[in-house]
Amino acid sequence: MTSILQACQTEIDGVRYYKTPQGLLYPSITTVLSKTSDTAGLDQWREKIGNNLADQIMKDAQIHGTMTHKLCEDYLKNKESVGDFLDIPKNHFEKLKPYLHKMNNIRGIELPLYSDELKIAGTCDCIAEYNGNLSIIDFKTSRSRLVEHYDKVQKYFMQATAYSLMWKERTGIEIDQIVIIGSEETGDIAEFIKIPLDFKDKLIDTIEKFHNLS
Repeated sequence: MTSILQACQTEIDGVRYYKTPQGLLYPSITTVLSKTSDTAGLDQWREKIGNNLADQIMKDAQIHGTMTHKLCEDYLKNKESVGDFLDIPKNHFEKLKPYLHKMNNIRGIELPLYSDELKIAGTCDCIAEYNGNLSIIDFKTSRSRLVEHYDKVQKYFMQATAYSLMWKERTGIEIDQIVIIGSEETGDIAEFIKIPLDFKDKLIDTIEKFHNLS
């Protein structure tokens, strides 16, 4: 595992921030992407099914995602997972396991990173070699299909690209690729392998848009 200076997660008025070792507060990249998103589709979905059901679905999705991440994290650390895990996260994990075997030379798991240049931070699922290439690796769970051109998936690419820039700033080491591995409740796995440079400009524009909202 690589040893680097890390930021500590905190919450201010319900918004996730990270405090750097120098005492600076930076918003999480997930907050940046959320606050700059077009919510029209989400608003229509809420209106169609009702706020109560929408809230429950989103809460369940968060629980499933958190449990799946924990199972993956423990597996990569060769630790036994302790606790009660729901069937859906356990199924996600079993589907993800063959992809975890493509990883070696792990540099960090659940690693908090930050960028003084971009004034953002976040926690990366994993930094490791994936099929021999140094990669930012993010695990995702989804109730529906993950298709490359979907806005949600494009945000995943920008999120991983942000981690690659934070990592480069903190260590001086280039990331070869970003890898998104998504487990769908339909039973499928979506594996996306991309070059961070392809999403850098769009990411920087989005970060600037967020900072201009403040």
